[in-house]
Amino acid sequence: MQILETYPRMTILHHLDLDGKLWGTSRRTIWVRRRQVWEQYARFPFHTPRDYFGFSRLSARAFRADKCNIYVNHFDRVLGIRAGKVYAIEEGKKPTVLFSINGDCVLHGSLCEDAQGNIYFGEYFMNPAREPVRVWRVTADLQAWQIAYIFPAGSIRHVHGVYRDPFEDQAFWITVGDFKGECYIYKTTDGFRAFTKYGSGEQIWRAVRLFFTPTHVCWITDSNLEANHACRMDRRNGQLEMGMGIANSGWYGATTREGLHVAFTTVERGAGITSKFSEILISEDAFQWHSIYRFKKDRYKPLQVFKYGVISCPSGPVSNHDFYISGEGLVGLDGSSMRIDITNKAA
Repeated sequence: MQILETYPRMTILHHLDLDGKLWGTSRRTIWVRRRQVWEQYARFPFHTPRDYFGFSRLSARAFRADKCNIYVNHFDRVLGIRAGKVYAIEEGKKPTVLFSINGDCVLHGSLCEDAQGNIYFGEYFMNPAREPVRVWRVTADLQAWQIAYIFPAGSIRHVHGVYRDPFEDQAFWITVGDFKGECYIYKTTDGFRAFTKYGSGEQIWRAVRLFFTPTHVCWITDSNLEANHACRMDRRNGQLEMGMGIANSGWYGATTREGLHVAFTTVERGAGITSKFSEILISEDAFQWHSIYRFKKDRYKPLQVFKYGVISCPSGPVSNHDFYISGEGLVGLDGSSMRIDITNKAA
């Protein structure tokens, strides 16, 4: 791996759109990189108490001042999520509140769109009472929205991600968790009206990011409770195959335009976490992975307050030679971002 460029002020890189514009945030400011230049696009509304504590990186970590989402559909409509509010965002204007959701925002890269540009995402919140969990559909023009599906009370803790299948028209997949009897993968092909449910509810089916091949649906398990593995499910019969062990839980990742799969491991707490390093893994088939780089977890504790060691990347058409990562809680990658070449062996 080769580091090509660093962006010390970009806390999170969220999305790379079809025109090549890169979208990022720093605290509550939304930035866009056009023609190699970062420009301020808009700002999320001030929210208390978090925005009183954005003055330092440690306080921002403790109060989650940087948590938000940006997604841009193929009609160039910009949707944002922050502090439990969903926004339509226009350049130089105050964001327009559309509706409220359970939770603060959703996991990185967990939003997607259909062929018409409608945007989908599921609610991610701690949900101790196991309330119903909603999957939302926002129309392509961001002028209307509706609940696409509701997971009944007591069935899951939260949604990890909604993903469009690149090999099967009309197919979408949803990953959910977190504990025994809550870990499943769902598939719908009829606009979120009916689902096929895969899994046993055990930790081996606890996934965040899915990777797709013509024959399999693949993931790295997201378990702090049990040993983690690379997994894949046969599209024809739903048969699960458990592969190589992975040192830590796997949250985020992407598949590049060139077809290379990229995943990241997370440093959190629990029996399933056996390394102090967050790794960048690559794979040709999304099943056999190897590490190309790693960042050490920093010294700030407790982890629940000052954040786990996490690497994420933007959604959109990323490339092997222009791949973007953001990080938190890691030495050399905390509250900042990079452009890297994941196939160049130069250090």
